[in-house]
Amino acid sequence: MTTTHLKRLPVIILIFIFIFVPELWAYASSDELEKMHLRGDFHTPCFFFQTVNITADNRFANGSYLHDGVIIPHHLIGVYNYIYKDAVTQTRVAPHIRGCICKLKPCVNFCCPYGQMHNGTECVDSSSESDWPHSINVTFRNGAQKTVDVFRQFAVVPFRPCESMFALDPQTYPDDAWQIFENGTLYVESGELYLTRQDFCMLTTLDVNDTSIRYLNPANCEIGSGRGTVKIINAYAMLFSIPFMVLTIIVYLAIPELRNQHGKSLVCYLLGLIVGYSLMSVGALNIHMNVMGIECKVLGYTCYYFFMAAFFWLNVISFDLWHNFRGTRGINRSLEKKRFIMYSLYSWGIPVLCLLATWYIQEFVDMPDHLKDDLKPGIGGGHYCWINMTTWAGFIYFFTPIMFIIVANIIMFVMTALKIHRVQKEMARIMAKEDSTRNLKKEKDKYNIYLFGLFLRLFLVMGVTWSLEIISYFVGPESKWAKIFYAADICNAVQGFLIFMLFVMKRKVKQLITNRYSSVRETSSSNQRQSQYSTRTTTSSMGNLANSVLSSEKPLIKPLESVTSFD
Repeated sequence: MTTTHLKRLPVIILIFIFIFVPELWAYASSDELEKMHLRGDFHTPCFFFQTVNITADNRFANGSYLHDGVIIPHHLIGVYNYIYKDAVTQTRVAPHIRGCICKLKPCVNFCCPYGQMHNGTECVDSSSESDWPHSINVTFRNGAQKTVDVFRQFAVVPFRPCESMFALDPQTYPDDAWQIFENGTLYVESGELYLTRQDFCMLTTLDVNDTSIRYLNPANCEIGSGRGTVKIINAYAMLFSIPFMVLTIIVYLAIPELRNQHGKSLVCYLLGLIVGYSLMSVGALNIHMNVMGIECKVLGYTCYYFFMAAFFWLNVISFDLWHNFRGTRGINRSLEKKRFIMYSLYSWGIPVLCLLATWYIQEFVDMPDHLKDDLKPGIGGGHYCWINMTTWAGFIYFFTPIMFIIVANIIMFVMTALKIHRVQKEMARIMAKEDSTRNLKKEKDKYNIYLFGLFLRLFLVMGVTWSLEIISYFVGPESKWAKIFYAADICNAVQGFLIFMLFVMKRKVKQLITNRYSSVRETSSSNQRQSQYSTRTTTSSMGNLANSVLSSEKPLIKPLESVTSFD
């Protein structure tokens, strides 16, 4: 170190002291902060909405905390440097300790902290904590109702989900009747609405005839408010996508030239997506669905099966395309039928095993309360009609099998893309030896454009875009990066439209449709022969050159007429 650097050292130390030491002191204001987070990261073992602030609570020697009679173990405690002012607005704050109490006990939100009441504008201190009512009627899973102490039955979390709320007061207005279930779900009878705890909070209301009598009543957010905006947009995007998938199926079933191995596999893939998208949209938009009822479970399990089947058909498409492009010759019709039967057994059969495993674990496997949210699928469990995507359950039961499929698809996609690239290089090498005319160069450009379009379709169909969905899951909705993946979510939701544009709205397919339904019968057979000829030869003058590249003892790529669904 030079003398100049040594002279600057005291200044650097002073800068460090004045800038960083106050921050470190703030972070180390408790033993827990100092132990866990001076290393530079924040441990958040669960979503913010499952936590309570335990900074002022008693801490035991083993690192657990006692909050309102509930012992929160060390592994469910973390440091958060943000809070939510409402269900969608995140605000940065000084790091503080929070415990995942909702993993140990059903939670219910209170609009104001304990000992305060809402005066219509804000929470104010009550004259006495004894003014707070503790009794609440709870509906249990067997249908029985019982009056319980809310602080014993639930973990109380002070949180107001939204700014504008509508208070229910059945003591004054009978139409405001409501029920709260043992898992914290609220049922509003007048609108037949089932609301999760992120849609309402409990508050204290006064009897209009006797102000000394107080009740606990819920106040709910306006239905369709900001919390579910992205979810609702995705639901409508999926509904928008469904008609295009139906049109694609109709075209592929109506045109004999498209009813080959690839076309039938694409139809099966779209059928799985249609059912999955339809049920997912119904679950997202139907605010009247009873999350405790059998229809919720039927929707969830059916949706799960068809989504899994769609991904296995996606795997079949990827394998079959790779198999064709790797240089094998065509197979006879009988063998092709046998292969499609094997594909069907694989793609419709294995999802049945996944479904049975998921159903058995959800319905029959007993787990400790603090593990249920993380390890149980959550379908029809009283909160969700679909897999609980806010915990590890989403990864275990949905994304794990999908991740293996997508990885395999990406590998096959890369291998197929490399094969296409080799064909392009070989054709360029052959053309360099030939006397390249202007027309030949023009046809070469057309062929390269064709290969690029084929590459793009393979990219979509082999599920590369679905990998962004998995990344989005790991990023989580509370991350500052979450909004980046909204576009990927929408892209997957409108996949039916993209498939329609890439696989139906292309010149060859439109020509086949025109030939199939031409009103001029005299020219239909001529047009059909021309279409078949254009299918066999990708471009008119480049056909012979392409075949010369592909006609080696072990061709680089299967003759292009065998992949009419994608070329």
